[in-house]
Amino acid sequence: MQRANRQTVKVQYWEQVYRNQMDKVKKVPPSQFAAFCASELSSSNIKHIIDIAAGNGRDSIFFAEQNFTTFAIEKCRSAVELIRSYSEKITNLKVIEHDMTLQSLKIEPIQNLPVAYYSRFFIHTLSSEELNKFMNCMNYTMNHKDLLFLEYRNIFDRNRTKETPEHFRAFHSSQLIIDTAKENNLTCIYQVEGTGFAKWKKDDAYVTRQIFEKLN
Repeated sequence: MQRANRQTVKVQYWEQVYRNQMDKVKKVPPSQFAAFCASELSSSNIKHIIDIAAGNGRDSIFFAEQNFTTFAIEKCRSAVELIRSYSEKITNLKVIEHDMTLQSLKIEPIQNLPVAYYSRFFIHTLSSEELNKFMNCMNYTMNHKDLLFLEYRNIFDRNRTKETPEHFRAFHSSQLIIDTAKENNLTCIYQVEGTGFAKWKKDDAYVTRQIFEKLN
């Protein structure tokens, strides 16, 4: 019961966050991580990006404007509505309501094409159980040689200054993410961690950036 209550509180928190942004829709700069990923992919044959837990869509919009066919994936209904409120003007940006901790995702038009999966500040919202489910879903979602880009607050960020209100955060170690991914056929091919990657006001998060490759 306690776990169910915690999940309900998490859902209600994020629904309210994005509902409060509905009348404040405006273009904001992409995250530093999005710019990093676009640069990494610029010389690859990957032209499709799936943004998991896209939030307010800032990075999804950026990817679409960089000429990637972009799918913004969100389970939060108010976030889906928020992204749809401005995605209608961006032809290569699509929004899908889906929970990547519950079920794998197959998008038919790009089923046989190389894809980059992207997720920023989502991993640290997951409990250990949810993390295992997410990686399992990614195993069944991704094809051979697809990439997964992750950025998240890690265990060293637990006691650092936060600008956003207190809400559920799980501070996983980088090694735990690598090990959990490995159990699901995802190999870490790049990692860096530290501060200066996701600074916002007084919040200079201690984060991990990782790139995983799916190897069947």
